[in-house]
Amino acid sequence: MKTVATALLLSALLAASAVHAPFAVAKSAGDVACDLSLDVIDPDPNGVNVRATPSLSGKVIAQLKPIAEWTEVHVAAQRGDWLRINHADSVDDNALGGMSESWTGSGWVHRAGLGVSELSVGEGTTLRAAPDDSSAIVRRIVSPDAEPKQVHVLGCRGKWLQVEADGVAAWTRTWCNNQRTTCS
Repeated sequence: MKTVATALLLSALLAASAVHAPFAVAKSAGDVACDLSLDVIDPDPNGVNVRATPSLSGKVIAQLKPIAEWTEVHVAAQRGDWLRINHADSVDDNALGGMSESWTGSGWVHRAGLGVSELSVGEGTTLRAAPDDSSAIVRRIVSPDAEPKQVHVLGCRGKWLQVEADGVAAWTRTWCNNQRTTCS
């Protein structure tokens, strides 16, 4: 009797896990790991929405409202057009290091709400065809005068950022998040 009860319990647990396992796998199967910082660029005075799931129908769990000069977020993953963030810091001249934590947690922001101050940095920025240092060079930005007129965030992979710069998709590991000054 004990063996039958154990077998029934085991069968029930396996059936339950089979029902939930595809959801758990699918939930993160499309995630690409990232480790980079971006600026909040959404002009909405109510702030950019941070959602529980990567969807416009996802519950809004926070709003990153404009504080001081700008807010910077840490991006931990990407799924489609959505970037998972795990904290936000805002400019605070009175804080140690000039930034103070304005939000912490885990949530999703649409890529259109995030960006960079500029691509031009002191040592120059190389835009590549793929997120690999040996990939073909698409464009070099060696001075603020060479800065693209339009830059949109497309995605990320590791410490690489994919952007659309003047209509051309490319990858880079260098960009500027400082909205006060240039990084040149």
